[in-house]
Amino acid sequence: MIMTGSHDAFLVMLSILIAIFASFTALSLASRIRSSTGWTRRVWISAAAAALGGGIWSMHFVAMLAFHMPGMRMSYDFGLTLLSLALALGFTGVGFATLNWQSVSQGRIVATGLLIGSGVLAMHYVGMAAMRMPATLSYEPLWFGISVLIALGAATAAVWLASRDRKMSHRIAAAILMGFAIAGMHYSGMRGAVFTVSAHAELGDGLPSVGQAYLAGAIAAITVLILLLALGAATLERLFQGFSRREARSALRLEIADILRERDTDEALHQVAALMGKHFGVARTGYGRLDPAEKLFDYDVCWTDGAVPPLLGRLPAAAFGIKIVAALGRGETVVIDDLLEAALSDELHTRDTARKVDTRSILVVPFLRDGRLRTIVYLNDRHPRRWRQDEIAFMEEIAERTRLVTERAAVEDQLRELNATLEARVEARSMELRRAQEALLQSQKMEAVGQLVAGLSHDFNNVLGAVVGAFELIRRRMHEPDKVRHFSEAGLQAAERGSRLTAQLLAFSRSQDIQLQPILMRDVIEALADLLRRTLGPMIALELRFDPSPAPVMADPTQVEMMALNLAINARDAMPDGGRLTISTALRTIAGDPEMRDGDYVEIAFADTGTGMDEMTLRRAMEPFFTTKPVGKGTGLGLAQIYGSVRQAGGTVRIDSVLAQGTEVRVLLPCTDRAPMPIEQGEPEVAAALGRSVRILLVDDDPDLRVVFAAALEASGHVVTSAADGPAALALLEEAAPDVLLLDFAMPGMNGAEVASEIRRRRPGLPIVFASGFPDVGAIEAIQGSTAILRKPFHMDELLKALGDAVRSR
Repeated sequence: MIMTGSHDAFLVMLSILIAIFASFTALSLASRIRSSTGWTRRVWISAAAAALGGGIWSMHFVAMLAFHMPGMRMSYDFGLTLLSLALALGFTGVGFATLNWQSVSQGRIVATGLLIGSGVLAMHYVGMAAMRMPATLSYEPLWFGISVLIALGAATAAVWLASRDRKMSHRIAAAILMGFAIAGMHYSGMRGAVFTVSAHAELGDGLPSVGQAYLAGAIAAITVLILLLALGAATLERLFQGFSRREARSALRLEIADILRERDTDEALHQVAALMGKHFGVARTGYGRLDPAEKLFDYDVCWTDGAVPPLLGRLPAAAFGIKIVAALGRGETVVIDDLLEAALSDELHTRDTARKVDTRSILVVPFLRDGRLRTIVYLNDRHPRRWRQDEIAFMEEIAERTRLVTERAAVEDQLRELNATLEARVEARSMELRRAQEALLQSQKMEAVGQLVAGLSHDFNNVLGAVVGAFELIRRRMHEPDKVRHFSEAGLQAAERGSRLTAQLLAFSRSQDIQLQPILMRDVIEALADLLRRTLGPMIALELRFDPSPAPVMADPTQVEMMALNLAINARDAMPDGGRLTISTALRTIAGDPEMRDGDYVEIAFADTGTGMDEMTLRRAMEPFFTTKPVGKGTGLGLAQIYGSVRQAGGTVRIDSVLAQGTEVRVLLPCTDRAPMPIEQGEPEVAAALGRSVRILLVDDDPDLRVVFAAALEASGHVVTSAADGPAALALLEEAAPDVLLLDFAMPGMNGAEVASEIRRRRPGLPIVFASGFPDVGAIEAIQGSTAILRKPFHMDELLKALGDAVRSR
């Protein structure tokens, strides 16, 4: 008698979920195989095989426990059940080991899929044979064939999906598809099973036992636990590998930077090639230069791991294929996993060359100059390899870091060639060399400007924020004079801080002359003491220790003020939890110092109790644009500007620092015999009035400044005529009949010097006062007659004093 069985719906759903979860785990573990080598690769192959094979077996066994027939009790042969598990694990493991995970081919995918699918079929039907019941088991050919097709198809699809890099959403969708396919194979096989009961068989109630359901639940729980542990291990390994990769790349960046800075060109490129080869784990790496006239690649830098011969000498570009060279000529990075399989390398010459130099995979980064391919940096491996996107990006970054060195090497080679050629070619090539140098300088300048703007924008935004905020509060509190006065002083202080920032930038660029005069350092610091305390804040104590017998030095007071503020700010940032800044002066006698002449020097020291600097930071502390502060928080110009201005004054800067203990910056300036000039303290004195109402011709292309200057001068009782540019001023000259000319320098059309020269021709005795933030002093001094220069920004009292002096000098 033929009997038909049924399935417990809950256990059927549980078996499908196990199949889906096992598929997801296997796909996740397989992704670790591609990024591993050696014994770790074998571990992940075993883990992926165990996850897929064990998960499928668990699904099968739970599904078998879900099956029952009316009146028939069933049991399972322990040996055959274990054999079905071993078949699933063994076939899956052999299949995963057969697949070349670095370079997957369709043939390997099919072969691996057949192996795993055969293991699934063997596991299923051996598991069916393990059933013990009072009936004989046979199979309908149609459903048996369907189960075979589903098993082989599902296994091949699983291998294909596991061999690809996919996002998490793709992996989940693939796992669901695979889970249903694997479950479909099982239930197709069960659909084709025919149970024939003998006439004398003893039948029971045929219901699934409670123990059978508990056993299915226990198997499912153990399976899920094992799969979760496997996923956790894969996640941890991925995190640790990513951390190790980032650490290795950071170390490589630093090492390459040191090599490029300290070695000559050939030595640097050889060492960088060796570092790249070891980091990426390839067989060969190096540099090649293209001779565009002869269409030859000149390979003179090459590193190998010893398994392949070095690539040296001159080889025709055509040997590597028209397609590859064309891609490089367009500035594209060429990435080929297998030269014998890829479409980009399907030319006969390309594959012949690959076989001759024992290379199967390449990653090549081109350097273009003047729109033409000149240099390449390459990685070669003798085996097919799947290049990851992060590897490609990092290789491009390393190549870009060495670009200037390779360009320098190319320039040196061309110079040597010029020495051996005709005079005409020397002249022509010299023009090209002046190629490259201007472009390189422009590139470096733009990089420097970018770093400078990032830091300055933060400081200027703070200044502008304070000024705008002050004016907003003044506008809202106009009826409260005391608060208006307080807010106006705050805005004025912020604007003066911006002025000092501009002066620092001009001093660093050498666009502003340093005005040396005899001063006492104690006087400058005492005048700044209140500002320094406000800058440091309440958590940092300021201690002043001055030499009781001070000596004068030759220095620019403005530069000394900026130096003190910069060093105070650096000290404040180094003491986020509070501390102490000690400023002291002492007399030092210097002899035999390579940076300074022998003689007496005043040392002013700034010592903090902050975090200190490590050796690398200390070594680079005074490099322009070097900063340890976050992007936008500092320009990296502070110490560099201090060092530059102090060196101009004949002194030097020394830094001592101990990590976690503090930093001391010592500034040494040469003593002078000249009597020190007094340092102004507090608010500037109110300038003397002009004495009478005068007519002023104001010329400035900034409309806001014109309005402010005119209002201030008219409020002092003077008559002001305004002009936006030089031609307008010349047209108003006779009508306005000015007693004094207030003139901007940088204006469109005619600059201030040109306007002043023309007015001098028409009105020789007219006093002229230039008001400019960045005047051309040489051009102004060339104008006949006396002129005065007032640097923006300035106080209105300073403006009135300058105009009064100019009128009285007439």
